[in-house]
Amino acid sequence: MRKFLKFVFYKIYTVASFFWLKLDRIASWGETRHWIDNVPRAIFTPDIYVSYAGWMHNQGFFASLLSVFLKKPQPRILDFGCGMGNLAPVCHHFVKNGGSYLGVDLDEKQIAPCLKTYGSLSNCNFYLTHDKNPFYTPDGESTTSGIDWPVKDGSLDLVIAMSVFTHLQERESIRYLDKIYETLAPDGLAMISFLIKRDYINPHFVYNFDHALTPGWFTSNPSCPEMAIGLTRDALQKLLANRFEVLSHIEGSVTGGRHPSLQDIFVLRKLPGERA
Repeated sequence: MRKFLKFVFYKIYTVASFFWLKLDRIASWGETRHWIDNVPRAIFTPDIYVSYAGWMHNQGFFASLLSVFLKKPQPRILDFGCGMGNLAPVCHHFVKNGGSYLGVDLDEKQIAPCLKTYGSLSNCNFYLTHDKNPFYTPDGESTTSGIDWPVKDGSLDLVIAMSVFTHLQERESIRYLDKIYETLAPDGLAMISFLIKRDYINPHFVYNFDHALTPGWFTSNPSCPEMAIGLTRDALQKLLANRFEVLSHIEGSVTGGRHPSLQDIFVLRKLPGERA
């Protein structure tokens, strides 16, 4: 019955969203119409659900965040775990006159809509990686080989990783953070979200990290830890040590933080020199 109701919901929601967006566009300012025109249709399907309200919130939030911190006139941006390209329309404003945006993801169902929806956005491209994650690709374990991002070391001004490290255990987090550090140019920026473990009980079990992994790292699902990974502030400081300085911390509300952001978002700047 539950599957049937979900099927009926999406059948109605997918059709209704088309007319609602058309009506919404008529009454919107030109800048807002850019976001409406660039909503990937696949977010309204049961394959990968993202609400339009959440999608629009994401546009405004990151438009402000990038405006404050990204000062390069022609930035080179990598969106690690780009999903359905939620940040492509935002980043397009910063790279349309030069620079580049590259979204990478391991899910073909998400990359395909990106290519279809955003193929016309100048200086924006997407790439399907070969890495695996037990939560997103349950048939395969995480790779231990090199990460296949098609970018050169020291070539990026900004790496964004939203809802990525929240699905990585300590070993993989170290590996990917090393890669981010290597690919960033001197003084390059990273915007990364984490789930910081606090003394807070969320009614939703996913965010109650009561199963210990490595010291300072926790999960709410021991059968598939990568479903949600939380870590303490001490564990995060250890992870970032000798690599990044924290420019800003927007606290995540789902683990008891004081800001309206769901996850903890850190704006980081690459430190000079080699990691010790």
